[in-house]
Amino acid sequence: MWLEDGPRRGRIEAAARRAYPNLTYTRRRRADHYVSVYRTLVDVPGYEEREVTVEFDHRYSTTPKIFADGPSDPSASPHRYPDRGRTHLCIWYPHDPSSRTWVLEDGLLALFGMAAEHLFKEAWWREHDHQWLGEEYPHGELSHEKETG
Repeated sequence: MWLEDGPRRGRIEAAARRAYPNLTYTRRRRADHYVSVYRTLVDVPGYEEREVTVEFDHRYSTTPKIFADGPSDPSASPHRYPDRGRTHLCIWYPHDPSSRTWVLEDGLLALFGMAAEHLFKEAWWREHDHQWLGEEYPHGELSHEKETG
């Protein structure tokens, strides 16, 4: 698993570490497994920066969960899961093909870039009469039980 392989993890982190000097990494023990957590501030063009947290459950190490601070009440974004105070971002549809989601080979920098783009779309949505930029999946059909969406 890549999280346990120091050199491989370093390659996956490298570009993100260069782009985000304040990137932190912690590893936490939960009940019967570990979770690796990356956290940094990301620029959201035209809006204030946001703290983004990416968690990799070691049991599902290629399926990250992405969280962000900022407005999180139900009217603040239609693309957040209800768990953890609506800070869990729904960036892609869970059953999309890998060409439409993040995959490990993309590296962490791409994942933080996807989060920044999503946060930009949320801010735009709040300011422009609930107009979402790009494709949307109906969220009534998703549940917080499914992986990052």
